[in-house]
Amino acid sequence: MLTRRIGLPITLLLALGGCRKTAAPIEQQSLAGPQLSQTASASTQIPMLQQSATAPQIQAYRVSFWARRGTQTTLGLNYRPRPGQSQGDPFLRFKIPINGLVAGANGVPLNRGDSVLITLTVDSVYFRVEFQPSGVLFSKSSPAQLAIWYQDANPDLNGDGVVNAVDDSLRQQLAIYTQNQATDPWKQLSSKNDTTQQYVASDVYHFSEYAVSW
Repeated sequence: MLTRRIGLPITLLLALGGCRKTAAPIEQQSLAGPQLSQTASASTQIPMLQQSATAPQIQAYRVSFWARRGTQTTLGLNYRPRPGQSQGDPFLRFKIPINGLVAGANGVPLNRGDSVLITLTVDSVYFRVEFQPSGVLFSKSSPAQLAIWYQDANPDLNGDGVVNAVDDSLRQQLAIYTQNQATDPWKQLSSKNDTTQQYVASDVYHFSEYAVSW
């Protein structure tokens, strides 16, 4: 379980290298259109959290970036600003510690300085994110960290048309779940649910699909 406090991302940011933060180019990004929701009905064995009808678009629904073994990498992804906002609400933060990345696609071990192109695809309906390429592995002692904010989620979690104490109770149970293959059951990860800052966070040891559920 994560015990350290995870700070809020300010912009869509890729920072490389310890305390020295330098912007790096993002290879691909799309500002509109669902990426995963067309297949969500086949894999919702769990009740996934959904975006509110009034939530702004996310800055990008598909992002590709390079991560290098031996270098810290942090990606922050926000919603687009609402009218009157100078910056949008946070949506996702993904951090690879300096010694976190150990293997690339298909589990091939990486030497120090080797890089892997990571692609993150966000569902436009559900709080669901897919990481590629498959087989990427992170250190058991220094895993990657994923945090997802839910302040812009549909407050009617159980979809009964009424926002009440039942939804509040479900919100207290939010966690990050993972699914390796479309036919696999979803598994709950050991997660931190900060109901004050409204995010859930978990350690990540390999690439998969991740979703927020209860």
